[in-house]
Amino acid sequence: MKMKNYRINLFALIFLIFSTISWSEISQSQKEMLETLPPDQREAMKAKMEDALKIQEDIDEVFEEKSSLVERPELKDDYKDMEGACEECIYGYNIFRFAPSTFSPLSSSSAPESYILGPGDKLEISYYGSNEELIESYLSRAGIINLPLLGPMNLAGLSLQEAIQNIRNKVKNQLIGTDVSVSLIELRTIKVYLLGEAYKPGLYTLSPLSNVTNALFVSGGVNEQGSLRNIEIKRNNQIIAKYDFYDFLLRGSLVSDLALQNGDVIFIPFIENKVKMGGSFKRPSNYEFLKGETISDAIALSGGYRFDVQPKTSIELSTIDQETFSRIVLSVPYAEKGFDRKLQNGDVINVSSISGIQPETIKISGQVRNPGDYSIQQGDTILDVLNKAGGYMEDSYPEGAVFLRKRVAEVQKEAFLRSADQLEKVMIDAISNGDLQVNSEFSLTPITKLITKLRKTVPLGRQIVDLDLLNLKTDPYLNFMVRGGDSVFIPKRPNSVSVVGEVLNTSTFAYKPSSSVYDYIDSAGGLNDYADRSRIFVILPNGQAKLVKRNLFNQSNDILPGSTVVVSRDSNPFDAIEITRIITPILADLATSAAAIAAISND
Repeated sequence: MKMKNYRINLFALIFLIFSTISWSEISQSQKEMLETLPPDQREAMKAKMEDALKIQEDIDEVFEEKSSLVERPELKDDYKDMEGACEECIYGYNIFRFAPSTFSPLSSSSAPESYILGPGDKLEISYYGSNEELIESYLSRAGIINLPLLGPMNLAGLSLQEAIQNIRNKVKNQLIGTDVSVSLIELRTIKVYLLGEAYKPGLYTLSPLSNVTNALFVSGGVNEQGSLRNIEIKRNNQIIAKYDFYDFLLRGSLVSDLALQNGDVIFIPFIENKVKMGGSFKRPSNYEFLKGETISDAIALSGGYRFDVQPKTSIELSTIDQETFSRIVLSVPYAEKGFDRKLQNGDVINVSSISGIQPETIKISGQVRNPGDYSIQQGDTILDVLNKAGGYMEDSYPEGAVFLRKRVAEVQKEAFLRSADQLEKVMIDAISNGDLQVNSEFSLTPITKLITKLRKTVPLGRQIVDLDLLNLKTDPYLNFMVRGGDSVFIPKRPNSVSVVGEVLNTSTFAYKPSSSVYDYIDSAGGLNDYADRSRIFVILPNGQAKLVKRNLFNQSNDILPGSTVVVSRDSNPFDAIEITRIITPILADLATSAAAIAAISND
């Protein structure tokens, strides 16, 4: 009976030792419990209790911030609304929009036998056989756990398998007829720094089973300037590894994924190199590439060709010429070793679905960030190619954009030739009918010169467009589809107005918002004797021609910087044969064509 009461009291004492949350000293009840023990056991148990106090103090210190799991910040609005990768986003950025909102430590069942124990891990220890005990205890800061009836045992740095085996051996050797089962029921936490171009840099509390991928997801990933392929892992102020997220994302490989330790630093640098893969690739998008990677590597990133592309077809490469620093387009044939040409930052690679057919291109020049020739796909719009060129520079003037199209030039040329033929026929008919004498006081020279000019003139093919980016984004009718051979020139912002035609002194003048058409004509010396006062035009910077009305003499007439005032020649000498009906629109058309680039050539 006495032995039974002793064992009950001992169980109660052990329970008090290992279930107390915070100890400052041995309590009165514990002292009373000690008094019930035989003298030979009292001092030994008291020492174990004091050891347990010290262990608990260490545990309290380890877990003083144990519950401070960091919530993942909300994703940016840009990411929230993304259905897939955005036009300019690097492939892989949007994957983090699926990350969990919080990151909790993994369960103990996920811990492998190779898991290394450390301060803060919680074990369940159960004795059975001659002695029956069940405790749950944390490893102290020193890595010590207090075993029932056996005292402290250091487990820090041991694998879970080694710790279990050491505990089992100690119990069997010192407690005859007693066996033990050990389970890891709660994992400690570690603190890891995420710095650089992380979506939200800071200190994160993670599970000790966490790797770099886990840390990226809990932090929201990288920002729009961060690298996915050059992530540095630092330990003790030394770079111990580099992590390539593409290994995991594109290849399903964890070869570069490192298990993290407390105090590790994950540093995300700026992205340095990117390539755009367009056309008939399986996964066309923007990709980050590493220094030294080739076109073949980029093709592999995009998943390779689609089924409708021959395996060894040539590709189109839009790149920056290192001598002229301008964008050029090259046709790169497939070589025996593949496409071994090294990539440059900003390269654009396209492949056609039909072998041997080169993609059509459009030329973008002037005040854009990356002028050059760009390949286009069916359905590409003017906004698409402007985005490829990097958008406008700060001093650009899209109001004066010159958009040229080959088909428009062909139509203009056909119209000039028809006008020349018609003009020539009218002149011959007038002479034949006697309405116009060859020896008339009015020379036929102006008409013959006009006919010659119409036949020789090569039209620009300018098409009036609105290339304001906001208008293009909001009005689908303005965002027209481009064609191969199109050309876009974005001039610098001008600060002048030109006056040409039948004035005393054709010239260019500083733009004044308050000045009218006739103010500028007066500055040019006024109209000469050949001027047609009823046919004065303003050629706006976008190439649109507006007839100036007489009731607007003293008004500004909507003149913009970069406009050209055109004063037409009087055709009254030919009224007798009604030739004005033909000449007047021809003269206006020619004036428009001649002044089409006046806004961009004078500044």
